[in-house]
Order: sequence, then C-alpha cells, then structure tokens
Amino acid sequence: MNDSIVLLSKDILMPGYLPTYGNKFWKTPNIDELAAKGTVFYRHYTAAPSTAMAFTSMFTKKYPYQLDRRNYIHVDDLSDTETLFDELEKQGYENHVVWSKNYLTVALPFSNCYGSDKTIFHNLDLNQVVGPHFNHDANIVRNDETARKTVDSILTTIDEVANRNGKVFLWIHLPHVLLGRTSYGDDMDLFDDIVEHLRHKFGDENIFITADHGNMNGIRGKFGYGFDVYESAIRIPLITPKLENVKNVEFPTSNCRLRDIMINRVVPKDEYVISDCAYYAQPNRKLAIIKDDFKYIYNKASQTEELYDLVYDPNETVNLISKNHFDTDRRVSYHKCDIYFYPRWNQVDSVYIQLKRIKDEIWRVGTWKEEVLSRWKQKLSIPYHKIQRRIALIKEKR
Repeated sequence: MNDSIVLLSKDILMPGYLPTYGNKFWKTPNIDELAAKGTVFYRHYTAAPSTAMAFTSMFTKKYPYQLDRRNYIHVDDLSDTETLFDELEKQGYENHVVWSKNYLTVALPFSNCYGSDKTIFHNLDLNQVVGPHFNHDANIVRNDETARKTVDSILTTIDEVANRNGKVFLWIHLPHVLLGRTSYGDDMDLFDDIVEHLRHKFGDENIFITADHGNMNGIRGKFGYGFDVYESAIRIPLITPKLENVKNVEFPTSNCRLRDIMINRVVPKDEYVISDCAYYAQPNRKLAIIKDDFKYIYNKASQTEELYDLVYDPNETVNLISKNHFDTDRRVSYHKCDIYFYPRWNQVDSVYIQLKRIKDEIWRVGTWKEEVLSRWKQKLSIPYHKIQRRIALIKEKR
C-alpha cells in the first residue's frame, strides 16, 4: 500500500496534548518517531475553529470567506468546487472515511465536501458523550475495557481498508474523546496505538497527523471552541513525512493548504493565513489574520480590534492596539508603553495598518435582511444537547 495516503485527524486536538509539542504527561512513541523522521509544523492554523467549517477548508483549499456562505447551514451541493476527494479519485484512489457515526448529523450536512458517492464511509461507535455538545451525567468513569473495544473497532476497519486492491486514501477522524475515556486530552495513548497500527499497515512515508481545531482549555475563562480565534482554539498540530528536507516549519501555515502538503509534498509559504469563526452574515464572527509574528483580530459584534505579538506574547495577554491602560485599582489611565516592556513598539502602527488593510479587503457583511435574520437565528437557536434530549423524549413517548 505504498502509494496510499493516510490522514489521521482528531477533534479538539491541541498541540499541547502531544509530547512532540512539549507535553510532559503522555508517552506517544509512535507519534514521536514519525515527528523525528518527518516534518513538524509548529505554527499551523485551522481556517476555522469548528469542525464542519474546518473540514470544508481542509478539503476545498478555500477559507470560509471564499465560500460565499452567509450562515452555518446545511450544504446540499459543492459541485462548483473540486475537493481533495475529487482530486484523488481522478488519480485512481479509492476514498475511505472512518469516523464516529455522530458526524453524520453534526458535521457532514454542514460540509458535504467528501467527493462523489463512490467515497466509502465507515461509521463507527467511537464517541464519548462529554463536553458542551451533550447532556450527560457527571463523573463519567474511565472504562479501559470499553476504550480497548473502541480502538479495536478502528484497527479492524483499518485492516479492511488496507486489504483493498489498489491505491486508497484513508481519512480517519477521531472524536473529542474516544469511548471509554473521560475528558478532552484523555486519550493520547490510544491515539498513539492507532498510529502504531497505521505504521505497520501503510508505512511511515504515507501518514499525516493533524486536527480540525483546538479548544480554549480554560484560557480567558473558556473551555469550549467555535467562538474564538485565540491560539489555543486555532493553532493545531501537523506532523508529516519529510517535506523538502525540512525538519521544522516555524512560520504560519494554514490547513487550507493541506491538499498541497499531502499530494504535492511541499511546504507552503503564504504571505499570511486566516482563521474565521463564522460566515459573513453571522453576528458572532471573529476574524484572525496571522502574518509573521503578529495576529490581528476583528470582532464583528463589538467592532473591536486586537493585535498581538505571538512570539513575545504567546498567551495573547497584551493588546498592542490599545496604547492606554486603565488601572482599576488606582482608577487612573496611563500609557501602556510606560509600564509594559516591549522592544518593538515602533513597529506596531505599521503592522496594524498592514493587517487591517487585509481585513478590509476580505471583509463583507450581509444585506440588512441577512444580518437581521442571522441575529434572530442565533437568539432562537437551541443547544445541540437539548435537541438530542427532545428527540430522545419523543422516541420514549412512541
């Protein structure tokens, strides 16, 4: 299967969960070895911090603003856009998708970027119901037997695909938490077990490891994702076979370029990359533009701007646009440059002008009607776990 391609991704997988990126708790020898032999991207960004939007950009090479979608709604047709699956099918690959069956309702209808009806879906029972998407009892207990069965179902499916004749493209997308484990980031050892099996079946030169997005992980008091474009939510891991004899990629790259990375085996170099948490008419949209060391953020709802130096201030604590600071203890304002040492204050204005110009070039808003309808849609939206509970109640009554 040396001509085959394997893409292994995991929902909410932050770089900090993996030892390759500095984690001190987990042992992931197989991922570590792939990283040591291959290319590691240290500033790789998702085009969107939510699953279906991220999938769409990964497989179409288009940022959300380039898709001409005004809202997060079901997508019936992508016939005007060639996807990674379409391209590989033309090259003689048989496409396979292995994921948790809940993605059939929470992701597939909102993306529909998986090629023709020849793509083979393997819909498994993999998902542990934790986090904000699901209503569940507290104190889920780790069950190693269940976890082992969950992994075994994935390994069995991998064997089935590996035994197919001809070239295959295998995309495995794992859920937030594998069934049997209890929280985000609690299954990295199982993740590594799956990588080990893939190495035996497909070889190290054909495996790509990444994520759809991260999560806030307690940053700024938040633990979820989808509404923010801070580093913990949008910076994701990418480990590939050796590309262009490059060991580490330290400049910003986007998952929009995943097709070029996987098929053409190149390290893409773009002037800037973008991450967008919503489509153009949605009221909660936040847009991030990352160029060199800096990140600019525009918040649609509040019409506010942020600018961070990601090298000097990786936690994004000091907004460089705001030159004055109000001291809540002393109740007095003073110049931020008086009390915050930052060696590049003289670059801030020119960087801000440059990144804001990019934002102005790509920014759009909906018509008055589209904007009003989007605001009402958001106000009237029902959390996913409540929808699931209502469905369960209806079934019980029947």
